[in-house]
Amino acid sequence: MKVVSLISENEIKVRPTFMALQYLLAISLLFCDSNLAADASLETEWTIQRSENGIKVYTRPEPSSQFEAVRAVMILEDVRLSSLVALIADTEACSRLESRCVESETIDEIDQTESIVYRYNNMPFPVRDRDMVLRLKWYQQSDSRSVNLVISNVTGFLPEKKRRVRMPKVNLGWKFVPLPDGSVEVSSEGHIEPGANLPAWLLNQFLVSAPFKTMEAVASIVREPLYRDAQLSFIKEVTP
Repeated sequence: MKVVSLISENEIKVRPTFMALQYLLAISLLFCDSNLAADASLETEWTIQRSENGIKVYTRPEPSSQFEAVRAVMILEDVRLSSLVALIADTEACSRLESRCVESETIDEIDQTESIVYRYNNMPFPVRDRDMVLRLKWYQQSDSRSVNLVISNVTGFLPEKKRRVRMPKVNLGWKFVPLPDGSVEVSSEGHIEPGANLPAWLLNQFLVSAPFKTMEAVASIVREPLYRDAQLSFIKEVTP
């Protein structure tokens, strides 16, 4: 099923989505209001696993879980907050950001900032395909202008489907923090429970490579005209 992003007079009508399953297998929302830019504070809590091309990926054990949490961080120059939101919210960009993305459908668009979304990802044999129903909610801090996307699984919207494992726990987040020099810190963080007794060692293989590749794609695609010129009424840009 193809879900289209509607564009009219330079404004993208947001139908929020999220990154593909491998990325969801990598991350869970643990955001706080503090500025994430300080590497020193990150490294006291997280273990850095990869630092390349301006992208850093960290992991850490998650209490009461076999599956680790992961955080990816990069800093982008000459990029607008609306551009980043428009890209992450665009369902048609999903396959460009993650090859496993097969289906993404907005079940209920509550308003511009909140939606219920169904997502299906095709996984390689012998791993069973996964799907999920999630609530997506955008927030923006009035003082700092930092933007958060909070994603969590919900129940009661769609029955489970044959040959697809409904993921029992998904907590995922994106955060865009304007910095004093005009650049924006882009970070993602999260943790999941994939269900169906998926071995932890198999899931944890994707913890570093999946978010790293997604960050690379975001850095490249966000500068395309569709996203570069996006105007979103619920996002306030930082004024010089």
